Amino acid sequence: TNVLNRVDISQPLDQLERDLTSKHFIEINRLFAAETDGFSAIIPHHEPPENESASGGSAKPPTPDLGFICYQNQRVTWPIEAKVIKSPGALAEYLSDTAKFQKGIAGPLVGEGGQIAYLLHGSACELFSNLQGRLEESLAPVDEFAARPHKACLIKRQHHCDIRLHHMAMSLYAA
Repeated sequence: TNVLNRVDISQPLDQLERDLTSKHFIEINRLFAAETDGFSAIIPHHEPPENESASGGSAKPPTPDLGFICYQNQRVTWPIEAKVIKSPGALAEYLSDTAKFQKGIAGPLVGEGGQIAYLLHGSACELFSNLQGRLEESLAPVDEFAARPHKACLIKRQHHCDIRLHHMAMSLYAA
């Protein structure tokens, strides 16, 4: 609440997404520092380059919105894509990010990844129901995160290891 009340949700959606993701990253860093005392096997990163997926030459590598990089092998990133969702039925851009995981563009070296839906209207339950209808994989609750809107699915990939994709919903309105 202390962070969201400082966000102008009337911004264009792309700018709102950048603003929310940036503020989310700041909060992750604050909590990370408090809980790890600076010692951890992973490092939070805002828009870490996914060099394994770069097309070669001078092409800029894809960058997930957030990521956690393995300290010992910094080629390994646990990526998180974020999208502002106008309503539980407006899933086109969210599903475009899902395709990055399916194709191995996001998280080519890992077996887990995540997506955050910053939801402007409607319920997380409705969002997950609509998402379930659009995905070929079934969504299941994640026991470790039962207290929050969080589901996961297993995505089979042809040229990369399969990935467990976490879907998290964050409501941007007062319920």
